[in-house]
Amino acid sequence: MEIVTNWRRVRGNFALLIPAREDYEFPYLPEHLARVPHHMVDPKDLSDWTANDWFFVTHLLRGKVRSHMATARAIELRKKYPELFDPYRAAKLSASEIDRRLEYVFVTVPEHQRYGEAWRRNSETLIAGWDGDILNVYEGVTTEAEVRARVINKERYDLLPRDRGFYAFKEKMCALLSINLMRAGFIPRISMSFPVDFHHLRVLISTGMIGLSEGSYSPKPILAVGDAIGRSYLDQFLDMDPVLFSELLFVLSREACRLAVNDPDADWSDPSVLRRYRQSCALCPLENRCDQTVLSKDYYPDKKGAPRVVTVVPRPKPPRRL
Repeated sequence: MEIVTNWRRVRGNFALLIPAREDYEFPYLPEHLARVPHHMVDPKDLSDWTANDWFFVTHLLRGKVRSHMATARAIELRKKYPELFDPYRAAKLSASEIDRRLEYVFVTVPEHQRYGEAWRRNSETLIAGWDGDILNVYEGVTTEAEVRARVINKERYDLLPRDRGFYAFKEKMCALLSINLMRAGFIPRISMSFPVDFHHLRVLISTGMIGLSEGSYSPKPILAVGDAIGRSYLDQFLDMDPVLFSELLFVLSREACRLAVNDPDADWSDPSVLRRYRQSCALCPLENRCDQTVLSKDYYPDKKGAPRVVTVVPRPKPPRRL
């Protein structure tokens, strides 16, 4: 599989998105930005929160969870079950006991995500490897590579706790944890790549920044390419906030691409279909650069244990006369 990065398209697309965000134009309307997690909860407003609190909150931002809802509910979760945010107390709980408490956030905790298991294991790792303080993980590190080497799960439990990383933590959660700790003022600035997820991939692929033919692909190599695009931008613009860079793609996908007409047999004479287009893609700054889309149902399969797939298909557009 050949994955091509169109750097000219990357530069051109962001040259259109950045001013749209600065001027609060669609899709970056104030009401849309208000639903972004870091706008809903400003770490600086939570003066009584510790770095460990942010470490445990990061556990909630996985899989199919609506991150903006989980982040907001975590504030109440911490008040209701403070033992979850103390590694020494959380390590004494069973995974099922933790899951029952997390029902306050999820109602029904997705069993296959193993939230309680991750919470318990990582409490143990934090105690045994880092003296119970997530800030010790960041002591002496100055680069993204160093952070990833300490945080991302190695999936090898023969390693010492200090060397094995944290259970279920991959690139995305590593970035979210680091960015939240920076925004809360617990650690100095480290140039962290934005956490690539489905929303980022959908925009990167559909608008030609990542070139792929129609078909189905494994996400892993494509996520790596998306990560490299973010890494390149942050290396060129050292003052760029990785949160803002991520937001440009995340909001576009969630507030515009999500509402796009994706049915290849759509009846464009139907007023409701045309209205949907005019309220989403027709307003998008990148509409003239978008010819494909990525199906969310294949990336987030309903079947337990089913692998994630990046399925790229042509994006239907209305006849030019409309």
